[in-house]
Amino acid sequence: MQNYGPLLRATRRFKGLTQQDMGDILGLDRTVITRMEKGDIALLFDRGIKWFQVTGAQKALEMLSMGVEVSVIIDSLSKIIGGFILWI
Repeated sequence: MQNYGPLLRATRRFKGLTQQDMGDILGLDRTVITRMEKGDIALLFDRGIKWFQVTGAQKALEMLSMGVEVSVIIDSLSKIIGGFILWI
């Protein structure tokens, strides 16, 4: 099972949202967002779709659906935005 936490964190930060902001948008407590980003809670399909819509990272979702590794997606996103995304 892949840990989607680093990708969730990277896309949220890219959009400039705090964990509290994301929790408010998704109707979840901030602690749930924290646990999702740590990989302690599995990424449910509906939450994943909403997360990537909110963060404008639909390409990341497409890449995940094609089986691309999370680290490759983060690397690709960092090249798109022109900088390094700290994901570990």
